[in-house]
Amino acid sequence: MAAAQPRRVILDVDVGTDDYLALLIFLYAEQIGEIKIEAIVCTMGNTTLENVCRNVVRLLETVDRTDIPVYRGASKQLIPPCYDIKTFHGSDGFGGLQYDKNPDLSIVKKQPAAVAIKDLVLKNPHEISMICVAPLTNAALTIRLYDDFADSIKDIWIMGGNYTAVGNVTATAEYNFYIDPEAAYIVLDSVKKPIFILTWETCLYPKITSDWRYNVFGTKKNPAIELLNRAEKSIYRKNEKIWLPCDAFLAAAFLYPDSIITRKSCHNATVELYGSQTRGQIVLDHLKTKKENVTIIEEIDTESFKKLLMKL
Repeated sequence: MAAAQPRRVILDVDVGTDDYLALLIFLYAEQIGEIKIEAIVCTMGNTTLENVCRNVVRLLETVDRTDIPVYRGASKQLIPPCYDIKTFHGSDGFGGLQYDKNPDLSIVKKQPAAVAIKDLVLKNPHEISMICVAPLTNAALTIRLYDDFADSIKDIWIMGGNYTAVGNVTATAEYNFYIDPEAAYIVLDSVKKPIFILTWETCLYPKITSDWRYNVFGTKKNPAIELLNRAEKSIYRKNEKIWLPCDAFLAAAFLYPDSIITRKSCHNATVELYGSQTRGQIVLDHLKTKKENVTIIEEIDTESFKKLLMKL
């Protein structure tokens, strides 16, 4: 029996310590032949676009994988907010650490991310998955610029949103969807291929302790993980008891759905754009009057996730 072909992916990130760990998981999966990373596309979100590019390139330099194409994407939301949004991951998105040298940003391609996404997907229809662990601005721009994209992607996996109206940046909205709710709306409204969403509430379920994070996983002699240790220690409060690597949960769910995903449900979902209290919130059709367009990943297996991390 012939071996299965590696799944092909585009990774859309706003690195971010949890994006960084998600990238490490995907790099490990590529190393063992399970996926092929076609591109990493950057967007603003946890920090500015330029900082995101720096963080991605620094990681690729650390693991000697600067052969992977990196593209600049959106530097602003479709409709930039008129208020400040607090960031969690430090001044540069990665703990505000000091480094001996700057990463070589000359490896970042000149072609805009939306064009690169279109070229890859339209030349390889129904073969490439897009993994979005950032605001959905890059995907939305590609959809609006290229009519064939939404029908040519294989599927889209998203870390963001919520399904019980529990928020982390407002009372009712999750960060990635709240940063650019118009983009999230466009993606859910336009893509008719499978969409999988791992929501904020799902990230609250595993309850991985900070003790395990630093005294078990954090003891691995791996330069990339040692750098992540430094960044996360600078952003998490010393009395923080629970670790929330949200984007890494999605990476694991995509790679190993049978062992990682323990509960999921299908819904019709859209995004609230106008509510003064609910902008950015996912709205589910609980009346079941509309066709389902998303699969919500509601729970993941904590021990399987931890075992995966120990392989990195």
